[in-house]
Amino acid sequence: MRVTASDAETLRTLLREQQMDIGGRPRPTPGPGNEMSIEAYVPRSNADRLEREGVSVNVLRDATATGQARQKEVARGNRFAAPDEVPQGLGEIVKDERPGG
Repeated sequence: MRVTASDAETLRTLLREQQMDIGGRPRPTPGPGNEMSIEAYVPRSNADRLEREGVSVNVLRDATATGQARQKEVARGNRFAAPDEVPQGLGEIVKDERPGG
């Protein structure tokens, strides 16, 4: 989400009051005025709590859905191990009879 405040002080106050995972530093918004913006990872359920006088919230993308979709693309096994090197079945504890074993 992109959180935009009317000025730096309003954004500072919001960041102190609301717990957010911010992605970078606040930046001035292009155009006239003193608006400041910051990107943050915020659950949709918390987005409404951020909006207030002098603050707007713009959803850029659903990072949770994107992450879950990407995780489905990844196999569960070790793709770098040769098939004959991957342990199969139940293991067996072997006691080393040598000194220190």
